[in-house]
Amino acid sequence: MAKKKVLLMGKAHSGKTSMRSIIFANYLARDTMRLSPTLDVEHHHVRFLGDLVLNLWDCGGQDAFYESYFERDRETIFRSVELLIYVFDIESDCPEKDFDHFAGVLEAMEENSPDARIFVLVHKMDLVAEEERELILEDRKRLIEDSCLGVGVQNFQCFGTSIWDETLYKAWSEIVTNLIPNIGVLESHLADFCRICDADEVVLFERATFLVISHAQSKRDGRDIDDGAVSGAEEGSLTSGNPAGKDSHADDAAEIQSSEGAQKTNADDAAVEMSTSPGSLLSSPLEQSGTSPGEDITAPTPTPVSPGDRVLAPTSNSAPATNSQIAKGKPSGIVSSTPQFDAHRFEKISNIVKQFKLSCGKAQSQFQGMDVRNSKFTAFIDAFTANTYIMVIVSNQNLEGSGQDWNSGAKTAATLLNIQKARSHFEQFIPRS
Repeated sequence: MAKKKVLLMGKAHSGKTSMRSIIFANYLARDTMRLSPTLDVEHHHVRFLGDLVLNLWDCGGQDAFYESYFERDRETIFRSVELLIYVFDIESDCPEKDFDHFAGVLEAMEENSPDARIFVLVHKMDLVAEEERELILEDRKRLIEDSCLGVGVQNFQCFGTSIWDETLYKAWSEIVTNLIPNIGVLESHLADFCRICDADEVVLFERATFLVISHAQSKRDGRDIDDGAVSGAEEGSLTSGNPAGKDSHADDAAEIQSSEGAQKTNADDAAVEMSTSPGSLLSSPLEQSGTSPGEDITAPTPTPVSPGDRVLAPTSNSAPATNSQIAKGKPSGIVSSTPQFDAHRFEKISNIVKQFKLSCGKAQSQFQGMDVRNSKFTAFIDAFTANTYIMVIVSNQNLEGSGQDWNSGAKTAATLLNIQKARSHFEQFIPRS
């Protein structure tokens, strides 16, 4: 069983314990008001993906404790650290002292755990006026970068976060992904699974926290869409010395190559025979979530269902967006599309589904999975391996004159069977606890 030492540090009342409780202890944001300040160091062993245990050191942020961390307990605190998460309160009344403590922590890390990965969270961004958030966050990132470079720290990532929206899930998904040893192999197999299912996107969530572990997108016009290069500037992450990455989900025009007939896959890929569409107009399945930043999501209490039952959640049946580039007489092999992807869509889903899953528990029901569909797409969310859930997004590619209805039960059955057959294959990379 792999154990990873994680330091969670920052000034008192910066929100460290609140975010830990939301991610790992199933707290709602409004329930964190009753949490008391951390005194000294609290140790928590958090199981993640079954056999990975996070040895989380939640360090109190009072000045007296920092004196102890830097002097008497310096080696004990900062030795053998795999990952440091440092939290800044954006509305701190003494930012100079905060940065002094941060510089001291970085120096101790360089001395005792020079190979540790460093994540900095600029927290409570919901308290900043929305029109000023980007400017203030960029200014704070610049100060953080100066502090890191001042003590020789070259590589770090920085996120703006709030417990009231999906930014917290985005940051922590990125953090825990860095602790998964075989993440590259897992991403490769997930991309294969996406291709086999003829899906637009496939997302893997950790079972307990519902954090995003990995995701894959279909290839368009022969190009891979980079799963890991979500915009550094727009997502609030940066690596010192590297330019901010371009948001791979906001590529201008994607040419979609579709095919006719049946796509046969082999048994090694654990798939079933299924047809592909003669042409497609891909509109982003999860383009703009109805959840706005800062909104506290409260999941409705579900009607009790029997274990194993699936929940069908229909969405609006608005017509697909038109594309002026599609015209009669044009070859159907290549179609141009400009989807407007919501860069935070996966984290919003993490937040919503996790709260719905908790509501199922309160109703003495067990959440197994759900289908969400409208005229544009169908999303299948289902229990996958012993420690994960999977979401498969398939466009409803029903073009005029195609004669094929992609809302049919056959398409649904094929996708669910693919998920079922792939479970044992993915258990190799996400072993049982």
